Formats: sequence, C-alpha cells, structure tokens
Amino acid sequence: MGRVFFITVLLGGLNLYLYLKARRLIFRWRSGPVAERWLLGLQVWFLLINSPYVALTILRWSGSRLHEIPEFVLTWFFYPFYAWVGMLVAFLLLSFPFQVASGIVAAGRWLFRRGTPNNELSITRRQPVPETVLARRRFLATAAAVVPPVLYAISARAVYGSDELEVSPPVDIPVRGLPRAFDGLTITQLSDLHVGAYIRQRELARVVDAANGIGSDLMVITGDILDGSLEMLPMTQEAVARLRAPLGVYGNLGNHDYYADRRRDGYPGCLRVMEGLEAAGVRMLRNQRVMLGKPGDQLVLAGLDWTGMMRGSPNLYQPNPTRDALTRTFEGDETGAPRLLLVHHPHVFFEATDFRVALTLAGHTHGGGQVVIAENNGRPLTLGSAVFRFLKGLYQDGDQYLYVNRGIGFVGLPIRIQCPPEISRFRLVRS
Repeated sequence: MGRVFFITVLLGGLNLYLYLKARRLIFRWRSGPVAERWLLGLQVWFLLINSPYVALTILRWSGSRLHEIPEFVLTWFFYPFYAWVGMLVAFLLLSFPFQVASGIVAAGRWLFRRGTPNNELSITRRQPVPETVLARRRFLATAAAVVPPVLYAISARAVYGSDELEVSPPVDIPVRGLPRAFDGLTITQLSDLHVGAYIRQRELARVVDAANGIGSDLMVITGDILDGSLEMLPMTQEAVARLRAPLGVYGNLGNHDYYADRRRDGYPGCLRVMEGLEAAGVRMLRNQRVMLGKPGDQLVLAGLDWTGMMRGSPNLYQPNPTRDALTRTFEGDETGAPRLLLVHHPHVFFEATDFRVALTLAGHTHGGGQVVIAENNGRPLTLGSAVFRFLKGLYQDGDQYLYVNRGIGFVGLPIRIQCPPEISRFRLVRS
C-alpha cells in the first residue's frame, strides 16, 4: 500500500508540474473563450492519458497481474501511458536546472530591488520592455511548448521499439591455461528474460530462435528468468526447452526469480523455478560447479545463487555472503582448470577476482537502467550510474574478465533508449 501511495503521489506531482506549465502557456497565447476551450482540451488529454494508471491500481487491488491482460490491450492502452511517464521524467530532468537558475535569478532581482531607492525603482518599473526582450520571451515560450511533444515522440519510439534485439559480435576472451580442446570455445549468453507482462510467447520464441541460430558450443542464462510470477513458468519451460548447445544450457538465479518463488520459513525459495527449468533442459547452478570436458582437459563452469535475498533489501549487493557462497562453490576444486562463473549481480566481480575466475558473466543492470543518456570515454551515463560500478559490456582486471549483459526484458517501464536488448557471444582463446 505504501508503494502504491508513493507512486501515485510522484506521478500526480509530475503531471501537475507539466499541467501548470501548459496552462500558463495557454493563457499567454490565448484569452477569453478560446483559452477556455484550449484549457478544457488540455484537461481531457491529461485525464485520458493517465487513465491506464487507474486500471493498473485496480488490477493491483483486485489481485490480478498485468501478464493476464491481452497483448493488444497492453500495446494500445497501456503503452501510450508508459511513454507518457517516460516523457514526464525526461521533462522534469530537463526543466529542473532551468527552474533552479530562474529561482536564483529571481532571488537576485529581489535582493537588488531591496537595495534600490524607491524613486529609482519606480522609474525602472515605468520603462517599457525592449522588443528584443519580448521576442526572446516569445521564442522561449514557443520552445517550451514544443519540448513535451518532442519528448513524448522519443519516449513512444523507445517503448514501441524496445524489442529491437541485438546479437552482439563475438568477444574474444584470453584465458590463461585454457586446454587446447577448449581453444575457440563459443558461448552464448542470455540474461534477464523477465518473462511476464512484456515478454511473452512471441518474444521468447524470437529470442530462442536467435540464440539457436548463433550455434555456440555452450549457452547460459544469467538470472531473472521470470519476472515475479510462477504463472509464467509453463510458458518459459516451453520456450527454453528449445534452446540447443552441444555442451548444454546452464543457468543461475536472479532476484526476480525469488520474487516469483520466495523464501520463507522452512523453504529456501526458487525450488519450483529450478525444477521447472531443469525439466526443460536447463541445468541450474545454485552455488554449484560442473566440469566440462575430460580429466586433464577440463573447464570449470560455476553458478552463484542470488545472495541479496538473505537479509535487508532484496536488491542490495552483499559482499560477505557472496564471498562465502564463492568459497562453498569452489571448495575442493584442485584441478587448476580455468573457471567460468555465472552470476546475476555484476558486483560479484569484486569478490570473484580472488577466486581465479577467468570470465564472469552477469546481468541485472539492464545496461544501467534501460536508458543510456550519453557515453563518456566509453563509460555510459545512465540512470543506474549512481548504483552500479559495472553497467554494461566488457570489464577487465588483469587477466580476469567480466561481461555485463543488457538483458532481454524490462524492470518498471518497458522502455529502452540507446540500450537495446542483447544476446552476447564470447570465444575463449589461449593466452
């Protein structure tokens, strides 16, 4: 209930902020009955575009889930609202600095007027405003009116075009001591499928076909396979059962898998998820390792459980439990074989470097929040920049590597900007 209240207040505040801006522009451009008609049209628009939020709230209170809604309703009723929310956030981020600057200027003028004698102030007030100033004000007002529609068009494109799947070119990973039998081994990584409201049978089939079409030796799924509901498990099983790779398909758990099949007293969580996926042919690794190859010519493949659900915030990275899990996972491995590690949270890389892991594959960040604003020296500036050290792509620490996959599905809004869903590929080479 608290979360719904917070979201409602936040959404209401954003809408009110834009509404007041638009209302002010209407009365600056129009007057009388014309202005009133424009204002009525504005009010009708705000009510219509926000009506899906009322439907979402009713769904939540009734115990229903968004994945039960037919896809065409989702596409043509809810998606325009999601684009609207994206536009509101973008408009706030763009206009907030100008609001602060205007406030500082207004405060400076007020202080200046307080220090000005009354007779000089009255003379200043009587002076007409220069035409150049009026023209600049009209230009700024027109520009301000154009910004929301342009942002909405960009946001709508990001919503309706968010399923443009990208198959990345293969990344060569040098591995010290890699057996000759594995030189050139190819790996396909899927991550963050989030099977649920926005990723359903059609999208899954497309992803599976693309992944199978690559023809890698090994295929892995690095967590968040479900988006919070066990009801989507049968559909997921049907899709992943078609994944094919000569060395097998492996996976590990993410936080949203635990949302679907939560821990509770006497139940460790995710057992039904793991059983369902293993029945579909995906070998799930929960603080476990397997040996690929033959004795003397082997590769260690390990998978880590999602440790964040142990205490506190379910999304908070916890280094000590993670280190304990890594210790248990690799305990007794004295083969000296190169190690590959499947994790969900990329910050595991901080700990994995002490465990001789050649390549860590992760997800979780969605490229840093599904929206990349810009890049600086190859580092993306995203909504997740303040939360994650590793956002997307390849990272290196000595001869150890981390790759963070941008994922397939969504968290929150089904929107992606400069951050398309991804299938990543790797080729192991001897170093």
